[in-house]
Amino acid sequence: MTKTTKILLTLEIITLILLAVLSFFAYPQADDFVFANSLNKFGWLGSQINWYKTWFGRFSSTMLLISGSYVDFLIPYKVFPVLTIFGYIFAFYLILKKVCPDISKKFGLVLAVTIFMLYISGMPSLSQEFYWFTGWATYAPANIATMILISYFDSIKNNKIYILLILLGVFAIGSNEVSMLILMILVFILLLKDYKNKRLWLMTAVFALFSLVVVLAPGNTVRAAKEHDFLFSLAASSGLTGTLIGIWLLNPLLWIAAFLFCFFRQKLNLKIVLPKEKPMIVICFLLFLIFCAPFTHFFSTGVPAPGRTLNISFLVFIFLFFYIVSLEKVHAVMVRILDKKILLLPVFALWLIGNFYISSLEPLPKRDFSFYRKNPIEAVKWTMTTYGQNNLYHVYADLFSGRANDFRKTMLDREEKIKSYKGSLQCLPKVERIPRSIFYKDISKDPLKGENVGFAEYYRLEQAAICDD
Repeated sequence: MTKTTKILLTLEIITLILLAVLSFFAYPQADDFVFANSLNKFGWLGSQINWYKTWFGRFSSTMLLISGSYVDFLIPYKVFPVLTIFGYIFAFYLILKKVCPDISKKFGLVLAVTIFMLYISGMPSLSQEFYWFTGWATYAPANIATMILISYFDSIKNNKIYILLILLGVFAIGSNEVSMLILMILVFILLLKDYKNKRLWLMTAVFALFSLVVVLAPGNTVRAAKEHDFLFSLAASSGLTGTLIGIWLLNPLLWIAAFLFCFFRQKLNLKIVLPKEKPMIVICFLLFLIFCAPFTHFFSTGVPAPGRTLNISFLVFIFLFFYIVSLEKVHAVMVRILDKKILLLPVFALWLIGNFYISSLEPLPKRDFSFYRKNPIEAVKWTMTTYGQNNLYHVYADLFSGRANDFRKTMLDREEKIKSYKGSLQCLPKVERIPRSIFYKDISKDPLKGENVGFAEYYRLEQAAICDD
């Protein structure tokens, strides 16, 4: 293992430890209380039936959410983020072994951790992917399951693996609509390429059946905010996708990882196995998958997708970016650029400083979507300040500035006030210093808002709200 690899791995291990430590400062938020209330009201099976009839057709993520509500909230909040870290690294490692079959285990693990760090740094919402239980259950396990399925797909002739792949696919389809759409697109394309494969036909049929279970759920009609507008969804999703890709390309860690990959690829003479299709076909296909997440949400609800949904787009973007970097012509250009190391180091140093400065800024307040439709420039500004910040900055800043610990103290203070509850309205302290890495959504000053109602019902309060001292 080279000196550069050891330094890189040391920094990554420190960051992994901090990511695990952050889980001990995370607390239940928003919909967590709603799902727990549903379990208390309808029971395990009745709650899932109720969600299917009244809100959405997801069955895998709903099962996780309802099951997780059986135990103390603090257990899944402290355990699942750590398990998810290992899950993602394992899935990235499997993908790397498929793309670089002759890579060593040690170096493959270092690269897998590096890709995971890259994913952490630029994902639209770290909190909704790892530290908010509802967001975690809906997206993170499905992402991991999909990557494992893709990495083992060549072993479809093995009976045990074949059954495992079908189970993983059904799980991902039942977790969220974007994973469902991506998987169905993938299997249909594979079926077109190998239409005589009976196992592939059966897999496609099973996936299609469970996709219908999701799509035909009565709750989907209730969940839709307004009539589906295809042209508006197409235009809005295209604009958001283009803006996000532009923002993601500004991440200096993305380019540092790319040049490191090119350096080690050349030094170790790594063999890269890429799809046999023409590069433009693969690029357009991956761009389409990136587009699927914002489009699905725009079309079904009429509003932009939340960060947890856009995390899937960013995950696909990482694969797209490194596919392009792996192309021989692009690799040759990057190798020539690497010869100018003296110029690269100060450029990336300044780039990192600028990136972390932007990350230290408070995001612009979100306004009504109709405002952004009339003022696209303001929409771009809001998107950049919301999604252009580096999550690794917030991981370190939240822990070492004390923001995460302050959040924990506020939550403990709330627990004490709830225990001594006597009046009709429970006034709770406000989170003064928001830890961006673990914070998603809090209750507000309005006791009638959905988050407040769910919170009050869970703790058996008449009403709860954030009150001024």
